[in-house]
Amino acid sequence: MVLASAFLAVVALMLNSPALFYMGTALIATIGACRLQAWLSVRGLRFERIAPESVRVGDLVTVEITVWSEHKIRRPLIEVVDGRPARMILSALTASLPIAAAYDIPIRTQYQFRPLKRGHYKWSGLLVEGTDALGLVSAKRQYETTPAEMTVLPRPIPVSFELPAAAGWGISEAESGQARGAGLEPRGVRDYVYGDSLRHVHWRSTAKRGELLVKEFEAGTQAAAAFLIQTQRGTEVGTGANTSLELICGNLVYLAEAFLRQGANVEFPGIETTTTRGSMQERIAEIYELVANIQADSKLTLGDQVSALVGQLPTGSVLFVMMAVADRTLCDAAPQLVARGTSVIPLVYDASVFEPKRGIISATDPAFMGALRDAGAIPTVMPTEVTFAETA
Repeated sequence: MVLASAFLAVVALMLNSPALFYMGTALIATIGACRLQAWLSVRGLRFERIAPESVRVGDLVTVEITVWSEHKIRRPLIEVVDGRPARMILSALTASLPIAAAYDIPIRTQYQFRPLKRGHYKWSGLLVEGTDALGLVSAKRQYETTPAEMTVLPRPIPVSFELPAAAGWGISEAESGQARGAGLEPRGVRDYVYGDSLRHVHWRSTAKRGELLVKEFEAGTQAAAAFLIQTQRGTEVGTGANTSLELICGNLVYLAEAFLRQGANVEFPGIETTTTRGSMQERIAEIYELVANIQADSKLTLGDQVSALVGQLPTGSVLFVMMAVADRTLCDAAPQLVARGTSVIPLVYDASVFEPKRGIISATDPAFMGALRDAGAIPTVMPTEVTFAETA
């Protein structure tokens, strides 16, 4: 349009036509005014972003953005595009509604999405797009805001499998719930679940909340379950949100929560050094935060991690090793724990389900599982039909 206006002005001069000259000049002035208005529409703004601190995979997240104008000028509508991290995988993303910023008056807009992958995300930038009142010229400007931080917690993926009776740590009691309330020292108070004895109802807390609450005790069997996750570089198989590690983490929080509710102690050696001796709900929340940040970026093999546990795990405990890629070092290290009375149960996933064409040896390979059995471990094949993207 600028070129057309300039051409019109030149033609007007050549033809000595005042009418054409005034028309071309008016068009050029109009375009200049539009450019100025578009330029001003994205400047002199202040933003505030409100995002939830913690959500679960698949939850609908609402992010609210508030904008203020720092100048007393009338502004046309602007659009705000939030600068979320590129590694954040999401779906159902909605666009924020256009808004007109006003001086000293907070104007709010929002957008929504569903995160599909665990992790801790931090971002601070956003892009503002504005136009003039006629919509002829557009302008953009980047802004930095107070950083927003959001932790996407794993969503528990139910899994059902039969634990071997040879585990030997009172697993039958833990699964049946008989361990709950069998100890002497109370751990706290929790919601009543079917099967709890009415003798353990905490009547004072029940009266305050109006819901049935029961006392929670240390497990009488002292059942102990430790989880070891394969986090060596190159062992996360799959793409996007559909990876072996995402499925492992979903199964992991489901199993850990189930064991805790049954009265067992759950530990994550190598990932956490200390655990909170609070209520069961506090421990569950702690585990979700812990698992949310697990990444396959370690240099250690499973054999290295298992060898470091020799002498640390109590006799009679069970070590669950969750893995998708065959790691022969585990076969060499497992006998050290087995000889000390610790049951080693590899929970193995079929890596070919996630990347069929990748040249890796799956943990479900018959030869590898045979080597695990020869080492005294008790491998169990885990289902891989459900992935995170399908459960979100």
